[in-house]
Amino acid sequence: MSHLCRSSLLLLAVLASAAAGAEPLRHYQTNPHAIALNVPRIGINLGDSTAWGAAQFSRNILKNPGFEGIIDRAIVSVKTADSNGFTDDTAWTQRPDGFWAGAAFSVRTGDYAGYEGVLFDSLAAGKQGLPTFMGKGKIPVLSPGDVVSLTQTNDIDFPSQWWLDKDLSPARWAVAHEQRPQGTGQRALVLKPQQGKAVEVFSYLDAIGTRAGKLLPINGQWRLGLWLRQNQAGANLTVRFRRLNGDGAFFQETFTPTAHWQYYQRVFTATDLGKPETLEFSLRAQGQGEVVIDDVELAAVSPDANTAFRPELVAALKRLQPGYLRDWQGQLGDTYANRNADAFARRASRYRPGADSTFSYSWAEFLQLAKAVNAQPWLIVPPTLGDSELQALGQYLSAQIEQLHFQEILLEFGNENWNQVFRPAGISDAQAHGRAASRAFAQILQGANHHPALRTVVNGQYVNPTLSAQILAHTDNVTTLAIAPYFLMRLDADEPVLDALFKQDDFFHETLANTAALGKDLAVYEVNLHTTLGTAPEAAREIATTSAAAGAALAKRLLTALNLGIKRQCVYTLAQYDAFTDTNSLVKLWGIMRDLGDTQRMRPTGLAVAMLNKALPADIYRLYSPTDSADAALTLSALHNAQGWHYAAVSALATPQTIRIALRPDAVAQKWRLLRLDSPTPAMGNEHSENVRIVEEPLFSENGEISVTIPAYGFVVVMAGA
Repeated sequence: MSHLCRSSLLLLAVLASAAAGAEPLRHYQTNPHAIALNVPRIGINLGDSTAWGAAQFSRNILKNPGFEGIIDRAIVSVKTADSNGFTDDTAWTQRPDGFWAGAAFSVRTGDYAGYEGVLFDSLAAGKQGLPTFMGKGKIPVLSPGDVVSLTQTNDIDFPSQWWLDKDLSPARWAVAHEQRPQGTGQRALVLKPQQGKAVEVFSYLDAIGTRAGKLLPINGQWRLGLWLRQNQAGANLTVRFRRLNGDGAFFQETFTPTAHWQYYQRVFTATDLGKPETLEFSLRAQGQGEVVIDDVELAAVSPDANTAFRPELVAALKRLQPGYLRDWQGQLGDTYANRNADAFARRASRYRPGADSTFSYSWAEFLQLAKAVNAQPWLIVPPTLGDSELQALGQYLSAQIEQLHFQEILLEFGNENWNQVFRPAGISDAQAHGRAASRAFAQILQGANHHPALRTVVNGQYVNPTLSAQILAHTDNVTTLAIAPYFLMRLDADEPVLDALFKQDDFFHETLANTAALGKDLAVYEVNLHTTLGTAPEAAREIATTSAAAGAALAKRLLTALNLGIKRQCVYTLAQYDAFTDTNSLVKLWGIMRDLGDTQRMRPTGLAVAMLNKALPADIYRLYSPTDSADAALTLSALHNAQGWHYAAVSALATPQTIRIALRPDAVAQKWRLLRLDSPTPAMGNEHSENVRIVEEPLFSENGEISVTIPAYGFVVVMAGA
């Protein structure tokens, strides 16, 4: 049986219960008292900028274009200590012997918080088989549980994010510690060919494979720029850009550098009609001599050059209108200086053992993007930053608030410190976490002269309100606890897919009570489906994560939080095509954009966010039924702002539901329009063609009421205005 036939049968099965015909009318009124005032638009996690999937964000598509080194940072939670050094409390953060020799360390908590020193050496498995760190000279004797940040910078090795044949020894390549004219970086790349033995390095892009199509299409005008010189005459450099599908190159030219730095720029026109194979950018040195290369740029020519990001990304965000952009891109091992370096001077960073690293967009680039799309920034502060870095960050952000006119900037201490996945640069113990976060926030606020627009945030675990309360209680100067209420973690083969989407747990109430008792706010740093567990087949899982019903289910989750007075929420994430399940199969999570490439379609989850954001910011009111008992199958909110009254409604039922809303006196004269998440069936999505869209139509009131029909497993927003 073909995949198409299996999908069709499954579609029929999940729709069997969605029979035609509406249920009896349900009547609702608006509670006169607001739940929350001036609630912002729903935010979005921007996420990591990758070189291979749907999240290829940067205008310059080449990672590490300046061939810079790598920063390693990590957190040690002290197990044992003496005047010679200390050990970590877990073995899985270990690096090879000597890895941290010469590294700087900064004590973040305890009696010696703020102390800084240098390591003489390190062992992967020293005392008690734990990672062991030896200080240079005598150091203070730390206490068990003290937190220490380690920092190592490597400007010697081959640049990360670039590849070359494993057979090539450093005799064939090197890094030059020099700058081209007006350069900002520390290094350039030296290729040393020999007669008959070329040296070639590569950058690979759009390498997700044929399952998604071209996520980075190469069409229209593109610009190449690079700096070159030659140490020894006799060599040249061929630059080639192509897709590995057998078609010709988009660009290929051989350059003969001179002894002095020279900038070369080329504009070329590309047509990308072939198969969706990996993109390859190569630099091939041949002849005899040494070619020195620096600061390479490869970008589409566009009139919109206001940010460092692709215009497609900016356009997608403007359609979604996020209230916040959350900057989470795995930057826990980065430094303040590197977070503010330009792209040609920026190093990659890493906080986990292993070879993988992150080449991040900078704080300056992120803030410019937030300004361009009218969003407020939500920054992740690496727990590895030292005191001087934190003070510099506060000073920098204070200036940026005044310059870019942000209403607020949220500062979150690390990412999911409670989650052992992030333990190499996280602090999982609630007390130690609170002390480290308190110190970090104090340093930032001091540097910012306590700017009132800065809001401090710690992250807790949604399903563990007790732990979240402990984290919050141990942090002195925090305003907000943030949690991640993901839903539909598991889907098994025997579950009705559409019904499962709306069976959402609720750990909100206990956490809200805890935050209210401490006088703190509750926020949502990430929310979406998380369907990575269970035995459901691929076709069923795809319906669960990408269907119109999935968009309605996400809207239900967002409305549930709004109805509890939770004001700040960020959906995860803008663009990710798929992810691995616990059985190493693939599921189409997390991106609310299907792609930023050929289709630029929103998934229904993205459409739901766009719909809700059209009614926000607003004051939130409860809609209640004066005659019927509470119906958990319907989730409704009333929203009020300067444009008038709006209503949002989600149905978890398999048949259309008609509701009537009694209008308040100040809403009777309003004109109305209905936004509906429209689809031929609740199980269809936008993966292969645009089946789900936002449909707008006029709506009319009658006798002081409006009548609204919510589709099966559907989502609607009633808007004020013609």
